[in-house]
Amino acid sequence: MPLPELLDELFRLYRRHFSLIVTVSLLVALPGLVWSLVTGIYKLNSASYANLFTATGSATPTFNQQELANLFGLLALGVVGGFFLLPISLGAVFRSITDVALGRPATIGSVLRQTLARYLPLLGLVALGFLIWLGWFIAFIIGLVLLVLPGIAVLCAGVYLGVRWSLSVAAMTAEDIGPIRGMGRSWNLVSGSWWRTFGILLIVGIMYLIISYGLLILFGVIAALVATGDFEAAVVQVGSTLLGAVLSPIVYIAVTLLYFDLRVRKEGLDLDQLAQQTSAGPAPA
Repeated sequence: MPLPELLDELFRLYRRHFSLIVTVSLLVALPGLVWSLVTGIYKLNSASYANLFTATGSATPTFNQQELANLFGLLALGVVGGFFLLPISLGAVFRSITDVALGRPATIGSVLRQTLARYLPLLGLVALGFLIWLGWFIAFIIGLVLLVLPGIAVLCAGVYLGVRWSLSVAAMTAEDIGPIRGMGRSWNLVSGSWWRTFGILLIVGIMYLIISYGLLILFGVIAALVATGDFEAAVVQVGSTLLGAVLSPIVYIAVTLLYFDLRVRKEGLDLDQLAQQTSAGPAPA
């Protein structure tokens, strides 16, 4: 599927099934929003890091250990909440997109039920992704400390691996397989098509960032005019969460269409065949 056709199909699916996909996306985004507001994570911004150093009468700013403890506490709460909520927010949106792309009957209830039934495999994928990211991040920091070039090499390796595993959730959702097999399916499907996959993801990602950040900046300006302090931060958090829930499915649809397209190219399947294959029942993890 050429890029123009993929983009056309992307927005066709988004428009035709907007109510289902965006409603699901909004519903699964709400727990994360509530977690952020209740725990105070929404207060994390550039000022949080600036407050680590307190200006005094002396020329040298004083390091604020209490602010550091508060910062780490909020970051820890964010990581914990994201770890347990991400499988639902990712899985539900991908499930709704996969169902409508395959022509399977889908409702908000059926999507949420199927996502909850697959929660543990999705949680396993999130855990694997976090461990891989942590190992990459440590290697990246070491590479930068030792020399810039090793750091750049680690950065390039991270991009390469990210693209090779970018279809993991789509594969798990469409084929009802576990995280290891999902990552393996993504790895094999992208093989030989890495640059094409990278280019499409890059274009869709840039398009998403331009739209979302443009609207977010506009929303932030409006919020600054009507609110101040923590209330302003809370309003911005609510707005960014709702905006992300409406726009992020665009990226997920692109990933899902890429998965289908590569299966057609490499395995000779069309959507009808894939729907028949997946309706037979879940495959082992």
